[in-house]
Amino acid sequence: MTFGASQQSTRPATQPPDRKDGPLLAELDHHECVVVLTEQTVGRIGWKSPDGQLILPVNFAFLGTEIGFRTSPYGPLAELVRPTPVAFEVDHLDERHLVAESVLIQGVSHAASNPDWVSPDWSVSVVPWAGGQRRLSIEITIHKITGRRITRG
Repeated sequence: MTFGASQQSTRPATQPPDRKDGPLLAELDHHECVVVLTEQTVGRIGWKSPDGQLILPVNFAFLGTEIGFRTSPYGPLAELVRPTPVAFEVDHLDERHLVAESVLIQGVSHAASNPDWVSPDWSVSVVPWAGGQRRLSIEITIHKITGRRITRG
C-alpha cells in the first residue's frame, strides 16, 4: 500500500439498515468548548519532536487561557518546557446518547509560570495517572480553540 495514493473504498455507499439519517456534525461555540475542557481531565498533546511526530495522553487542568499538566523531567514530554507549537485535543463521549464532542487547541507549550501550576501541591486538583515523580509543570498558552459535536441522526 502506498500512502497518499487515492484508493476506492470497499465499503458500500449505503447507510446500515438501522440508520435512517447520517450523523449530524456541528461546530461547538467557544462556551461549549470551555465546558468540555472544564469537565474532562485527560487529553492528548501532539507536537513535532526531534524523534518525529508524537501524540501522548496527559492528565490536565484548564484555567481559562491555558492548559496545565505535570510530567517527569526525563520523558519525552519534558522537551515541551521549551516554547513549542502544539496541538491539544480533548474528547467527550456519551455512548448512551450517541454524542461525541471533540475540542482542539492550537497553542505553544512552555515551562509553567502560573503559580497554580508551579506549586508542588497544585491549587488545581489534577493528579497524573502515571506513576513516579511528576514534578515538571508545563502549560500551554492557547492561541485557538475549535470544537465539533457529532450525533447520530
